Amino acid sequence: MSVGGAGIPRLQELTYIETAVKAVVRGETFEEIRLAMVNQAKESAREADRDGSFDPAKWDAQKVNPSKYVHNTVDVLKELMRLGWVERHVLPSSPRSAYAHAHVTFEATREGRAWTELVRSDQRMGYNVLVGALLEAHPQFEGFLRLVGARPDSVSDHLTIPLLKYEGSTYRSHKEFVGTFVEHVVQAVQQGDLGWSAETDVVQGTLQGYVEAAIQRARKRAAHLEQSEKEKKPRGFPLTRKRIGALCEEAAVRLAFTSAGCPMDYISHELLRRWCRFLGLANFSYYAPGPQALRLWATGEASGQGKTVRFDRSVGSEVRHRALASLPRIWADEISSLNGTMYRPVWQVRAAVCWDQRISDEEFDAALTSMYNGEVTGLTFGIHLDEASLVRIPGSARPFFMKGRVFHVMRLDETYRQAEEVER
Repeated sequence: MSVGGAGIPRLQELTYIETAVKAVVRGETFEEIRLAMVNQAKESAREADRDGSFDPAKWDAQKVNPSKYVHNTVDVLKELMRLGWVERHVLPSSPRSAYAHAHVTFEATREGRAWTELVRSDQRMGYNVLVGALLEAHPQFEGFLRLVGARPDSVSDHLTIPLLKYEGSTYRSHKEFVGTFVEHVVQAVQQGDLGWSAETDVVQGTLQGYVEAAIQRARKRAAHLEQSEKEKKPRGFPLTRKRIGALCEEAAVRLAFTSAGCPMDYISHELLRRWCRFLGLANFSYYAPGPQALRLWATGEASGQGKTVRFDRSVGSEVRHRALASLPRIWADEISSLNGTMYRPVWQVRAAVCWDQRISDEEFDAALTSMYNGEVTGLTFGIHLDEASLVRIPGSARPFFMKGRVFHVMRLDETYRQAEEVER
């Protein structure tokens, strides 16, 4: 498998880089590195579990199957070679050939060993150094940061991608929904303030062309499977409302990034927004107040690259105090008006505040925790948290976790009392 190119590596977690380079420095074989990767993924899944769905047996099965996590292991080793932290070496071309490389070991370079020592002694600094290395290795990473507002030459502090829900019986056909979606994006682009722009014919042609091509591929695939003697029923990508909506989102993401001067595929964008949230440089949400959209925004700035990279993140007590102080305004303007209840899902309030203040989810959670612990003074309201659940937490959001408990909803006490007085 080639170790060249500068495309975004398919790494769901940047911690895979730390896991793999430490294993290389320890002199572990390809198979041992694969097992270390499975263990890291297992721990990430365990930490993210808030509903008891974590299944250890699933991960035990991943370990004993030598073809599992081969792609992840190859991708992370390729990335380490690209960064110059591991000497170049032939890697398996597929899971089937992994057995032939099971006992192969790799050599860390001087730079790789230095980074390993740094991340062991100071993990935060280690990942700051990693950002510099990624900026040098991947133009798309630098472009992503620039477009969302996290570089000195950024011209906007956000990138907004208009979306539209495809649900219920509002639309009579997929074609009708796609047409409505295209016109929705055209109107949003004409109104501006998205962080990108494009001519109307480009928007229409790009979105319609992408979705129609994907639909045709799905239909051909289904037809082929129907004719197969081994497969009597279509499978793969059925043209459900959910799938059509996903295709429209993919098309809009590609259009937005290309129009803004940083072309990338949908998966690369997904990985980069995940990396940047982890690194404290950018955040994203599908649920910030306003017309439905995917909004991405900077939560810090990275200037320079390589060994000269410097950071200015929106973190700390002052940032958290401002976030809390904004709650009554945001609650009154956007949140409490959505329905009659005085409680709102914490994840929804978080999205509104983080978008308004251009901060990370972690800063909002830290602010809420500090207030609940009585560490914040000077505010004219209180917050009540409850473990009851009003709606399902979306996959792109996460629950609010504090002191071993998950709190699903919250209420501003001042707002609640005022509402009671009005009712009287």
